[in-house]
Amino acid sequence: MINIRTNSDTHSSDTIPDHIYSIHQSLIQQNIITRTEVINCSKYWINKLEKDIPNPYKSQRLMRCHYVNHCPICNYFRKQRVHAQMTPYRQVILDNGGKNILLTFTLRHIKSHLLVSLQEVLNESINKLKESRPYSKQLFPSKYRLYTLTEFEISWSEEFGFAPHCHLQIGTTNPIPSDEIQSILSKEWRRIVGKVTTNKNFIPSYAKGVDVTDNPSGKHSKDKDPYGLDVIKGLRRKSREMINERFRKKNSYSHMQMQSYVTENTTSFPQFIYVLKEIYTNTLKRFHSLIFNPNRFNPLFSQVTPQSK
Repeated sequence: MINIRTNSDTHSSDTIPDHIYSIHQSLIQQNIITRTEVINCSKYWINKLEKDIPNPYKSQRLMRCHYVNHCPICNYFRKQRVHAQMTPYRQVILDNGGKNILLTFTLRHIKSHLLVSLQEVLNESINKLKESRPYSKQLFPSKYRLYTLTEFEISWSEEFGFAPHCHLQIGTTNPIPSDEIQSILSKEWRRIVGKVTTNKNFIPSYAKGVDVTDNPSGKHSKDKDPYGLDVIKGLRRKSREMINERFRKKNSYSHMQMQSYVTENTTSFPQFIYVLKEIYTNTLKRFHSLIFNPNRFNPLFSQVTPQSK
């Protein structure tokens, strides 16, 4: 095996951007990543079992750890692969007058709520929501729904602590307006969360528990930069005082933002070290799932190119 970090002349077809490797290395240096397999992820070349996949002219590939819930490199790779898999389905739904809808589900939370408890309630509630009649029969029955992409995320703020949430992207030809979908789901979401947990403080309000928006690009956060990275790049050109002032106003950070700030300057944001340790050590394994489910029973399924299936 060849250590690619000490052999710069070795040709690499690695598609992972450099900043992801920087995050990975920073988390190792802070003793947030401690598992040997994760530490060694993407450091070595190994012989491919199937030499013609994906590139027949390369007999080796980078060794990945595949711990997608704990490794920024493998997590990034999986996200890119899954979103690429969804792209042809999304295009088919848009070409046939349908919509890619982004649903965001949250819980009411306060700083004293444990991350694992919030994850358990959110995970079980999402599963029950998908089985509920308003969701599966009224809004997104098989004849309308071409696919579903499920993605769990965690954000954090100094005032409210951890905020686990779930994004569902659904390709549908159902003509029901977004505001009507939101009204139906808001009531159903509150009902389901109330059944899942005995802690009534987790039950969200009608206004804040569910967000529904048309999302034709397939990106997060209503077709905006999902992690605020464009803003970060601009802010880094300004003084640290201006950055801190912005954070005091916004006071909410995504998982990717926290990793990015730790990579940039660990002394300015020591609270992120503790928060990231909590996420990497206490997160439920199933919670970080990123799952794409195409619906082969939908009439539009046959229009998707065979390579993408």
